[in-house]
Amino acid sequence: MPAIKSRRAPTKGDQREQALLDAARALFQEKSIGKVTIDELATAVGIARSGFYFYFESKQALLAALCDQSIGENDEEMAEWLDSDGHDRDALRRGLRRSLDRWRVDGRWLRELFLAPDPGPDVHAVRERFFTKNNMAFCERIRRDVAAGASVAGPPELLARMVLGLRVITFAHYFEFPEAFTEDEMLETLTEATLRMIYGTTTDQR
Repeated sequence: MPAIKSRRAPTKGDQREQALLDAARALFQEKSIGKVTIDELATAVGIARSGFYFYFESKQALLAALCDQSIGENDEEMAEWLDSDGHDRDALRRGLRRSLDRWRVDGRWLRELFLAPDPGPDVHAVRERFFTKNNMAFCERIRRDVAAGASVAGPPELLARMVLGLRVITFAHYFEFPEAFTEDEMLETLTEATLRMIYGTTTDQR
């Protein structure tokens, strides 16, 4: 007897909401977040401005949803390493490579989201949302290594935030200056630096 699928099919509302997120992603690849208007977002999916508010109460709410989607993508990209223990250098590098592929597409708005010095209250709130929620998965992994005596001393929450910050800055720089270093140089260096931050050693020094 075939299994009964419990997950409902996407409704038209689900599809329209996702269409707005896809439209925002595309527009943010070309224009700064602050310059993209709700009218543009609504027009991009063929609805009136008032229709936008049926799905999102504000542009900040849309940004928060896009941020959550980005967190989910990051968790998928890094899942192999997040589920493992110890260095697992190869899994870490593969995860970083998958994240880099996403930055190649979305780097413009991701860089603005994370690194703009004065992003305004809406973007700043979403930035903190990303670091707080994304920090949880990295923090849990580091806690396991701390319990096993494998990680350096320090609060896992702070260490996880430092690891995420290093990755964001490195990818943002690579997006802006792709010719500065080769992809292999960047990924190898970021992988080794991440291992040193968490464990105090690289795989060659264990």
